[in-house]
Amino acid sequence: MKLFIFFLLIICSVLLFQFTTVADTVCLKDGSKVKGIVVENYYQSIVLSTIYGEKHFDKSDIKDILYDRKEQNLVKLGDYYQRNGNLAKAYTYYKKAYELNPDYKEAKDKFIYMRSTLLRNPEKQFKDDMARKQALFKESGRLYNPKVKKTTITEEERFKKATGLVLASDKGMPKIVKVTPFSAAEESGIRKGDIIISIWGKLTGYLALDTIMDMIMESSSPEIILNIKRMVTIPASGKQDKGLDNIGLSLKMQEGGLVVAALKRNSVGVRSGLMEGDIITHIDGAPVRYTPFNSVKNKISNSLLRGSVNLDIARDLALWRKEV
Repeated sequence: MKLFIFFLLIICSVLLFQFTTVADTVCLKDGSKVKGIVVENYYQSIVLSTIYGEKHFDKSDIKDILYDRKEQNLVKLGDYYQRNGNLAKAYTYYKKAYELNPDYKEAKDKFIYMRSTLLRNPEKQFKDDMARKQALFKESGRLYNPKVKKTTITEEERFKKATGLVLASDKGMPKIVKVTPFSAAEESGIRKGDIIISIWGKLTGYLALDTIMDMIMESSSPEIILNIKRMVTIPASGKQDKGLDNIGLSLKMQEGGLVVAALKRNSVGVRSGLMEGDIITHIDGAPVRYTPFNSVKNKISNSLLRGSVNLDIARDLALWRKEV
């Protein structure tokens, strides 16, 4: 009993040290401040991990968020300049944040997105100029412009034609309920049942479906990076020892979470649909965000002894939107 209390005190001390040496500060409009680590940042709310557990805050109640890490503050500056239309300066700050920490996913996503936007701007300007010239020719009667019967389609139909996706809301998250064969979505590897977690690093939780469709359709680049959530079921390999090696799976802890570091060729893990770089978020429905690494491995091994293990994974996919 004394030994258990001793280890409990050590764990608490480590957590307290973590949140006092590396912590974000949420400044509320009522004047109070709460320290922790921002683990989820939605459009209208955030989730802050504290020594007392995870706390949810509406952004309408937040005056400011002071990040502890330099790259987070650089991204924050980039967001400010992007909102104010200074894309070149936003790109500079996103690039600095990404170079400072290449493993910081938000910085990477926003850097790539802004780079793509700036590269596409001259092309967009050229198309706009051509459209204006064509309009002038039409007005002067020098351009043959036969009457064409107009057909109107809904935004949902236009979205489906461009992406091959049909979405539905599932507990506040956009879920893929249909993938059209031979579509852009099928080519990207998206499957029916996938949940879209983020678009270019922007979390989609609790957003309206039309807002999510607009984010994809109005992206300056036809290439859109989606982070999707998918359940992968891995059966036992049939060997007596049900460890990770026997399903060909190697894991490591990174800043983004528990990552699939390597997979053996033709292993059970590969045949089940896992890919290198996948981030495991849940094991048999239980989150692994705060689970020690050895406990994670034991949890997977114990599930395999019972026959199979269900892994919720997060994966980045590139969707190439088609013109409609």
